[in-house]
Amino acid sequence: MAHRDDPRNSAGAREVERSETRMSGVLSLWLLSLCTSKEKVTRRKGETGRKDDGENNYVHNSFILLSSKRFELGGVDMSSNEEWQPVIREVHLFGGARAINYMEPLVNIVPDTVSGKTARFRLSGFGSLFKELRDLNMGIVGCDFFTHSIEVEGISPPQWRTKCLVNPSWLCTDQGHEWSFIAHSAFKQKNGIFFDMASRISHQLRACEWRLRQLSESYRDQLGSTLKSKSFDEGRRFSNGYTSLCYLAFQSFLVEVCILRDYLSEFYWVSNFEKAVGDKKITTLGGLLKEWRKNPPSDKLGKEIKASACLGGWLFELGAYRDLVVHSAPLAQADRALFAVCHSSAMPQGERLPGIKLPIPNNPFEISGGRSSGRYFSDPELNFARFSNALEDVDSVKDALQYAHLSMQLISALSKSVSDISPVRPEVPMLTAKDILGGVKVTREGL
Repeated sequence: MAHRDDPRNSAGAREVERSETRMSGVLSLWLLSLCTSKEKVTRRKGETGRKDDGENNYVHNSFILLSSKRFELGGVDMSSNEEWQPVIREVHLFGGARAINYMEPLVNIVPDTVSGKTARFRLSGFGSLFKELRDLNMGIVGCDFFTHSIEVEGISPPQWRTKCLVNPSWLCTDQGHEWSFIAHSAFKQKNGIFFDMASRISHQLRACEWRLRQLSESYRDQLGSTLKSKSFDEGRRFSNGYTSLCYLAFQSFLVEVCILRDYLSEFYWVSNFEKAVGDKKITTLGGLLKEWRKNPPSDKLGKEIKASACLGGWLFELGAYRDLVVHSAPLAQADRALFAVCHSSAMPQGERLPGIKLPIPNNPFEISGGRSSGRYFSDPELNFARFSNALEDVDSVKDALQYAHLSMQLISALSKSVSDISPVRPEVPMLTAKDILGGVKVTREGL
C-alpha cells in the first residue's frame, strides 16, 4: 500500500491516506544498489552528554551533524520497515538546497553547512519526511520522486510535485489530473469546447509546476557555483553567469502562470454566462474585468476573482509582474538593478545552511507606470544605468522562488474553485477489453 507522500497515491483531486494499488514492476538491482548506499558515521572525539543511537551515530534532537570527510559505503536492511517504499525523494528547499532520502530512514542535506559540516537526520517513518523537514524550519518547494531506474538514469524525467503549505499537500498536481478527467468526460459527451478548455488547463497546470521546478533548479545551480568558487559570504550581492538564468526562469514562470489565469477565466465565463449572452467571447481575465465594470458578478467565485484582481489582490500583483517583464523590461533591470544574494538559514545546533535569495521588487505596477510615463528616464545623468542604482535593502523585498511557490498554490486553489463549478464532471479513464486493439505484450525490465 502506498503512503500519502508517495507520488502514486493521488492521481486526481482526492486526498487519500493509502492507494488501493501497488506500483507495477520493481526497481532494478542496479538502482537498488545505488539507492541503498549510506555513510558510516562516528561520534566526534571529545563530545559528551548527548544521546548515542547504538550505532555510534551522533544524534541530537533527531539531527545529526557529521564531519566533511568521506565515509565508507554499506548496505541498508530495509526488511525492518515493511512500510518503506521503493522510491528516492529529492526535496527542493528554498534557497537552492536539497534534502535527499534514499530507500532508508536517513535524510541527507545538500550542501554542507556554512561551517563545512555535513547534515543528516533519521526519519521516524516513511511518511514523516516533510513534517520533520518543516520541524527543522526548512522551507519546502516541492519534491522529485524517482520510482524507476529510467528516472534515475535520466531516460525519463522524475515525478515532480509542488508541496503546498496546507492540505491537500499535492493540490497542484491533483488539479492537473482533475482537469484531464474533466477533458475525458467532455470527450465522451462529445463536447468539443469543454474538452478543449479542460485539456488546455490540465496542460498549463503541469507547465506551471515544471516552470517552478526549473526555477528551483536554477537556484541550485546558482548556489553551487558560489560554493564551488568559495565566494559564499553572508549578505554578499553578486552576479555571474547563472544569475540572469535565474531571473529568466522566474520570468518564464510568470508568463506560464498568467496563461493559466486566462484559461481559467475563459472556463469560468463559458460555464456560467456564455449561453446567457450569446456569442460574446471572453478568453482572458482582462476581458472578465471589462465585462464586470458594466455587470459586476453576483456569484461567490466571481466576487472572489474580482477582489483578487483588484489593486492589492494577489491576481493583480501577479499580473503586474508579468506585464512588467513582457511589456517593459527584464525584471533585473526594470528599476533598481537586481543581484543574487548569499543568504543562509538557521539550523539546529547553531549551524546555518547556505542558500540564495533572488530579490524581486515589491512594486511592479508602479515601476511599469514610471517607465511608460517616462519618469524613469528623466534623470539627465542616467543614474538608473549606474551600479549605484543597485537595490540595497534586499531584506525588505520578496524572493523570486518563494513568491513563485506561493503563486503556484494560489492559482491551484483558484483552479480547484473553477473545476468545482464545471458542468462537466470529472471521470477517471478506465480501459476495458474493447479499448485494446490487438494483443498485449508484457516484457520484463532488462530483457
